[in-house]
Order: sequence, then structure tokens, then C-alpha cells
Amino acid sequence: MRTRASTVMLVGGTALAVVGAVVSVIYFLQPWRTCPDEDSSAGCAMLPLDASIMSAAMVVTLFAMAVAITGAAGKKRFMH
Repeated sequence: MRTRASTVMLVGGTALAVVGAVVSVIYFLQPWRTCPDEDSSAGCAMLPLDASIMSAAMVVTLFAMAVAITGAAGKKRFMH
């Protein structure tokens, strides 16, 4: 793997992993939801579309982490 490709994979994978993790946490906490029975928005039942978005963000986070790790391994290989 070339050094430039490794750098792009490392930076892009890391950025995408951070975005996916932030989206996952936001959808887990659901700050926009209100429930009559709960004091906290995190206690509300999750809607199916919210669950789908959170699941997709978690999968993207895992995939992006794998890309970032691959980029870091490729970069390390060329440095030695």
C-alpha cells in the first residue's frame, strides 16, 4: 500500500469513525424526545427509524475503525 493511500485511509477512517460514534451516542440519548412517563429522554422507547439510524451508525463506526487500522498498518509498514 502506498503511503498516500495509507494516510487517506487513516485520516478518513478515523474521521468517519468519530462521526459514526457521535451519531450513535446522540441517537442513544435521544435529546429531542419527551415522554409523559419518564423524566429523562433516554428512558423513552426508541422509534424503529431511530433504531435503524443508530444501528447503521454503529456499523459505519466499526467499518471505519477497520479502515483506519488498515491505513495505520500500511503506513507503519512503509516507515520501516
